[in-house]
Amino acid sequence: MSTTTPHPSRRRRRITIALGVLVLLGGALLLLAIPLRHVPGEAQAANEDLTTAKAALASGDIPAARAAVDRARAHVDRAQDGAQGIGGDVWSRIPLIGTPVADARHLVQALDDVTSVASIGVDLYPSVAGKQATLFRDGQVERSTLDDVIAGAREAGPHLENAAHELDEVKGNTPFLSASISARRDAAAEQVTPLAEGFTHLEPLLDQLPTFLGFEGRQRYLIAMLNPAELRYSGGTALAFAPMTWDDGTLTIGQAFPLVADPRLSVPHTWKKVRGNPFHRDDTRIASSTFAPSWSVSGEELLRAWRSATGVRYDGVMAVDVVTMAMVLDATGPTTVPGVGELNGSNLTKILVGSYDDYYPDPTAQDQTFATVVAALQGALFADGDYVAKSQALKAAANGRHLALYLKDPDLQAGFAALGLDGDLADTSGDYVGAFTQSTVGAKVDYYQRRNLALDVTLGEDGTAKDELDVLLHNDTPPYAVPGTDLPPDQRPADDYLSGYFTRWSSLAASAFLPGSADVQDFSLGDQPWDDHVGRFRDHSFVGDQIVLAPGESTHLTASYTVPDAAEVDDGTLTYRLALDPQGTAFPASADITVHLPDGYEATSLPEGWTSQDGVLTFHTDALTSSEKWEIELRS
Repeated sequence: MSTTTPHPSRRRRRITIALGVLVLLGGALLLLAIPLRHVPGEAQAANEDLTTAKAALASGDIPAARAAVDRARAHVDRAQDGAQGIGGDVWSRIPLIGTPVADARHLVQALDDVTSVASIGVDLYPSVAGKQATLFRDGQVERSTLDDVIAGAREAGPHLENAAHELDEVKGNTPFLSASISARRDAAAEQVTPLAEGFTHLEPLLDQLPTFLGFEGRQRYLIAMLNPAELRYSGGTALAFAPMTWDDGTLTIGQAFPLVADPRLSVPHTWKKVRGNPFHRDDTRIASSTFAPSWSVSGEELLRAWRSATGVRYDGVMAVDVVTMAMVLDATGPTTVPGVGELNGSNLTKILVGSYDDYYPDPTAQDQTFATVVAALQGALFADGDYVAKSQALKAAANGRHLALYLKDPDLQAGFAALGLDGDLADTSGDYVGAFTQSTVGAKVDYYQRRNLALDVTLGEDGTAKDELDVLLHNDTPPYAVPGTDLPPDQRPADDYLSGYFTRWSSLAASAFLPGSADVQDFSLGDQPWDDHVGRFRDHSFVGDQIVLAPGESTHLTASYTVPDAAEVDDGTLTYRLALDPQGTAFPASADITVHLPDGYEATSLPEGWTSQDGVLTFHTDALTSSEKWEIELRS
């Protein structure tokens, strides 16, 4: 078979045609690319305008915020014209070049959605949080404004969800450009993802807000003020109360009063226990009704106890401790209470629950001061203005289990639970720890308690975790400050109420709450032998005991157990999940977590605050101020 060599002139003609085609194609691509070159600048300008709008809103300058959002919209529209046009379509299909172009289009679309949300926010802000806000004024919620807010939230939600989806689509894996694109994606996701998740949690509550605010019929709630100087597994003991009513959007709060002010509340009562509550006690005082760690149980127990004692029925409980009020004052500024002085976020907790010695020999006087201050703080909390700052402070308090809402209406309860305001233990899909104590006497020594939680986990390839828990409990008290001798509880006369009230001896129960599937091999509190009992509270297991700590003394709660389903196994990948709940103490615990990985495995990425070295993951915090949920993917 022979081949024919083209004549040189023909070959030159073919080359010329090919070059011409390439020139034409290159010119066409260049023309198509011209709009794309403006995209980064327009996107950056839009970003800067949104930052300006945020600052303007923070300062209350609504016109400036609206003008900045309008400028951002114009920049985004120009960026969209360049990114989403024919040129963008063509360039996105070219190998190697196409990936960063597609990434840019996703980033611009996410910015478009965020700008739409900003526009909705600026429109709603004056009626929600501005100086002339109409949503809540003089104790009244305006229904039309509430409807506008709900509609705005529903309009903004899909934009947030789509923005989060667009950011997920950004690959950021193009050579030379990957770092820049990934950085832009991650920076945007850091802002967008929490908002999108926040809407997902808020959505179930939107339809329920009118009911909660009494537009569908009067709602009566009991505000329970919690004192972390005397702990329960659920947080501080409820020692002061106030009635709160919402009727057709009108808020009425009754006078706060201490538990000791009503003799009916200080004597034992019996009420029907909440099903599945192993911490219920018959013939006990209201102050002991909240032993269960979850407020969906303790709240119902408290309402039943209240009705048994007074005959009054409430529709729910708002449990708030003094740490919550300190956080609100941090956000809104100090307040002055006659007879007490200036209160701020730094001194409130100490004045209210860390100064009982100042009230010797009548400790009930401190309870009255507690109620007086609570009344003043309620006024600051529900007064007009600072709504955003207050709501952020309240959410942070709920995250740290210092605030909880329990509502008898299941739909209302589900709505607030979706926002994390229910005060319940985290679920146990994976590994879990919650270590709590509660006072077994009426002393106020828990204010001085300090603790450190250390969890050592060894993961197996089958997803099983072998856990070693060690909780250090330190009774870090100052010297006894009132006349007489501070006797141990077993040497104190039964009728010596005062010395027991001011004592530095800590009489407490301590329990570790674990996953329901946990197989407990050993448990100890101090040097006391374990009776092999493992309790059950809903979908959690728990082990516990009682102990007395002398002034300045420490002890350890330890537990060894296996969690068979701590990590999900899928084709060589392990997904380890761990949830950690704090207790609402006056001073947060420190925490140390160590996770030993199976041989040959490493984490694909780490949550914030975690480190990895030589097959070991670690986490440390000096102050565990919120419930934490971590998910860590491991690959061999």
